[in-house]
Amino acid sequence: METNASAHVRVAAVIPTYNRWPKTQRFLAQFSHQTYTNLTVVLVDANSPDDTATKVQQYYPDVVLLRVDNHQYWAGATNTGVRYALAHDYDYIFTINDDAVVPPEHVHRLVVLAQRYNIQLLGNRIDYLDSPGKVWALGTQLTWGTPNFLRLRYHATAVEHLPASIMDQDILPVDTLPGDGVLIHRSVFEQVGLYQAKFVPHYHADSELVLRAKNHGFQAYVAPKIVLQDDFSADQKKQNFKSLAGLKYAFFHPRSHLFAPAILYILWRYCPWYTYPQTIFSLARRLLRLGERRGWTERL
Repeated sequence: METNASAHVRVAAVIPTYNRWPKTQRFLAQFSHQTYTNLTVVLVDANSPDDTATKVQQYYPDVVLLRVDNHQYWAGATNTGVRYALAHDYDYIFTINDDAVVPPEHVHRLVVLAQRYNIQLLGNRIDYLDSPGKVWALGTQLTWGTPNFLRLRYHATAVEHLPASIMDQDILPVDTLPGDGVLIHRSVFEQVGLYQAKFVPHYHADSELVLRAKNHGFQAYVAPKIVLQDDFSADQKKQNFKSLAGLKYAFFHPRSHLFAPAILYILWRYCPWYTYPQTIFSLARRLLRLGERRGWTERL
């Protein structure tokens, strides 16, 4: 049941999408069953060549459809949805990806916790859709001085192996959060600005916003008992380091999780000065060993 306070809180779910209508359709179909009544779905389509926009208008007329070009990437597309939500006086923005699957009460439960504990940044636990009971992330941990300084907490851990001290809690403080399933109060964007689309256009823009917000006095939390399942692709972060073109894509394409400007920007803005040498040294060693890479599962 919604409390009187939470029932009047307006939430805009912002979902960026590009050229994967089957997943987008699955998401919209199941997300339409959310029990939270004061919820608007804002889909931001990045000029999908598979005609996503037309299909959304045809099959989901209640969805707010916004359009951007395909060079906006995650941060730019999400910013478009956030601007819409702020301009239309929504209280919370809920960022979520279109490959996510959530139960009907998902948004409602997050809103209730955010209201109960006066939280402005609240993420859900993320599990694998194709491996039920296996955690992808319970927030993100900062480990400066290591090559993987944005590390997914409890990545690939079976749920039954999570410490009881974690599962007994409604909320847990975290260093930062993946952006798939985060409830953000409008005051965060009003005080710290939008996602850093210029230097962190795709991967890590979610973490950067939370780090920036924490520098402004906000705290981030994760709800370990509220679970989103994500349909991760096996090729999502696969890179080809054996060719010049592959190396160029890995380090200089905005869609790559190794996009050098994004990594350097986060280092420059947030790495404590006393850990700079060790962090840069560790990162350089990691990059030099790319040929021995078997598959990175870390956040960075």
